[in-house]
Amino acid sequence: MAERISIVLIDDHSLFRAGVIQTLALDPQLDVVGEGGTGEQAIELAERLRPDIVLLDISMPGNGIEAARVIAAMPDAPRVIMLTVSEDDDDMISALEAGAVGYILKGIESLHLIAAVKSVAAGDSFVSPNLTLRLLSGVKEKATPRLLDSLSEQEQRVLRLVAKGMSNREAGEKLGILEKTVKFHMTRIMAKLKVNNRVSASLLAQKEWG
Repeated sequence: MAERISIVLIDDHSLFRAGVIQTLALDPQLDVVGEGGTGEQAIELAERLRPDIVLLDISMPGNGIEAARVIAAMPDAPRVIMLTVSEDDDDMISALEAGAVGYILKGIESLHLIAAVKSVAAGDSFVSPNLTLRLLSGVKEKATPRLLDSLSEQEQRVLRLVAKGMSNREAGEKLGILEKTVKFHMTRIMAKLKVNNRVSASLLAQKEWG
């Protein structure tokens, strides 16, 4: 059996939390180990329980985006996914810049939510599909094809694999390098492309390289 994925769920609506917990329980690999309703509780639970994933609302006491920023800066930080009703461009960009690697709208279907959580736990990023084009348009304002040309051959190979949805581990295995080396390349790639997260880098690569 695959290793279980531990999750902390933070939302200030207890009935919504109950529904999400019930949905995640449909997959035996997913294990909700803690829940709360404020940004402060999110930080405390992330520090104490060390989950693999923190699912965070944006609009709640304590500000979900600020909580995401604190959690993402922790040593061996959990991977943060925003689960929100907000389709606001500024909220989405702010969350990703704060360190979130997922941005999911609350209307998502149950099986798609499960798939998104498992994908992020495996090292990928996820943005609700109907928001992707909006995010891409913002990325295009910051980066141009010339910036992609500034990447070394190895960096381009890494980015092409990540843009196809591979985790750092999978990309490393494909290229015959260590996972931490892939992480190092992704840090340099994001700096060269002037973007703040791997979602933006991947979207730019998909747009320009197909």
